[in-house]
Amino acid sequence: MDNTALSLTDADDKGMEVTELRPKLVSFRVTAFHGENRAVSIGNEPWNIELTQAVELGLVATEGDLAPLLALVKFDLQATASKIGDVSEYTQFQASYEARFEYPPRVTEEKIRPRLDQEPYQYLLVSQAFPLAMTHFQRELQSMGFDARSLPIGL
Repeated sequence: MDNTALSLTDADDKGMEVTELRPKLVSFRVTAFHGENRAVSIGNEPWNIELTQAVELGLVATEGDLAPLLALVKFDLQATASKIGDVSEYTQFQASYEARFEYPPRVTEEKIRPRLDQEPYQYLLVSQAFPLAMTHFQRELQSMGFDARSLPIGL
């Protein structure tokens, strides 16, 4: 067995993740939330909640040679809640979230772009921010009178 350590170039050539290229989550924010619950509530009525989501990933151009490269992950979530047995009474909720990841100063777009096209690398970014978005979304739905514990928090 060879105990020789891989150099950064060897690890890069073999497609292995190099910690120097890993971005750090530097900000997460809610960019929009809208919802209305005007339904008359009588006790503990069961509601069905359906969730749809859209996820976008991209690199953000920064100004100056010393500015760090940023990756941006955007989530758009939409939930439709309807009374079980009476789908004519329903309400909708929409929310948008944004996570920014910062790369170390010497990382260039040329190094990151091929990785960003790979599903495992996309998962690395999305899986860090998705639980934050879903936790907020669940809390907002619960504050409006819906039991949203059944919505997924992780991927």
